[in-house]
Amino acid sequence: MSRACCVIIISQIILACVDAYNSKCGKVHLTVSARDTYIEMNWITECPKYLQPDEIILSRKNMAGRDEDQDILLRVQPLDYPDGYLKTKVKFGHPFLPGGWDYNDDVGTKAPGPHCFPYWISSFNNSHIIDSRCLAIQPTWMADNKDLLADRYLDTLLLPGTHNSGAFLGEGTFQEQFILNQDRDIWTQLVFGIRYLDFRIGYYGAQGFFLNHDKFRIQEVRPLFQQIKKFLLASPNEMIVLDFHRFPYPSKFSEDIHNRFIKIVNEDLGEFAATVLSGMRTTKLREFWALNKSLIICYNNQAVVESKKNETWLWHPLRQYWGDARSLQDLKRHIRKVIDERGDLPKANPFWALMAELTPRPIDVFFGTYNLRKLAQETNREVTKWFRDEFGKESNIVATDYFVGNDIIDIAIDINTRGNRNKTIS
Repeated sequence: MSRACCVIIISQIILACVDAYNSKCGKVHLTVSARDTYIEMNWITECPKYLQPDEIILSRKNMAGRDEDQDILLRVQPLDYPDGYLKTKVKFGHPFLPGGWDYNDDVGTKAPGPHCFPYWISSFNNSHIIDSRCLAIQPTWMADNKDLLADRYLDTLLLPGTHNSGAFLGEGTFQEQFILNQDRDIWTQLVFGIRYLDFRIGYYGAQGFFLNHDKFRIQEVRPLFQQIKKFLLASPNEMIVLDFHRFPYPSKFSEDIHNRFIKIVNEDLGEFAATVLSGMRTTKLREFWALNKSLIICYNNQAVVESKKNETWLWHPLRQYWGDARSLQDLKRHIRKVIDERGDLPKANPFWALMAELTPRPIDVFFGTYNLRKLAQETNREVTKWFRDEFGKESNIVATDYFVGNDIIDIAIDINTRGNRNKTIS
């Protein structure tokens, strides 16, 4: 290779690096604190000083193109917060969902597309706006990007998910601290843009089937099926992966109990359930949409699935990768190792999920030092950075706790709608 060619190649690499810096520098997003639902301001600081924002603003309306200040809630000097993060004293709580997407709103009022809550974050450099984003729901993000997603293979999509999705309702200090993993119901999770649900099922005789966290009973499962059903009717082009991943109670979850549960699932959700695709690794999303069935139901009991030959909508187990990590360093190492070493996945179901959360130690439970909300608060900001900057393009499903505390939904939308992810992840 000639010296001139080498110079050209090196120049292109340098320009690519500069473009990467420029594209991320000053980017902003809002999250909600896992501990107390206050709004959090986040911005990227890893870039040359001359490109860094000199002011970050939290406002009620979009600051882009605005001169007036009456909508401003908070002004921040980024130099005072070198980590690019500030938890505000502005309470988000649990507001009504915009765009007609509140659960009790009429189906006909639900407008497609993203919809903003009245909270915007904007970054500025020398009074020029760099980036501006609202805290938003994304109820139809797959349909909104249909042209860009249509030729994506199913197992190369990056899907945002929740861990222990049904563990959002409970009373008492112990449940609040060590049993609940979410603070939004299933409908709200889906409306925000979550596309993977992780369910653990318990059976209590005449009382029926419940969502559990391990041996702890949380709530009846059939009302949650109704939330899923209502969402699928409102957003028929959103692919949802429903993973029945554990059956922790009773300890002997017999074949008869499985049969009863599968019958209920079929009654409530069967009309939306997609038939197992034999060639899923070469199936594109446009082909999946052509089935007019938008729900993938995975069942983590191989023997039961194999015995249900007539239940063609019952997908084989989906592999979860659980790190059981006690520190951020261990969790990040686990995720990197899984991506690098996981090997070939079963052809029957090549979907796979990274469980991106920390696990409390027994001593934490005993002394109440690190509960699930505190751990999510510690983890979510880092998870956002990891999957935005390192792991996102190599991942399939990412499940988190208290998901509004991270930016994984918008990261997934961004990664899925740009670049080449059509190379099958092996």
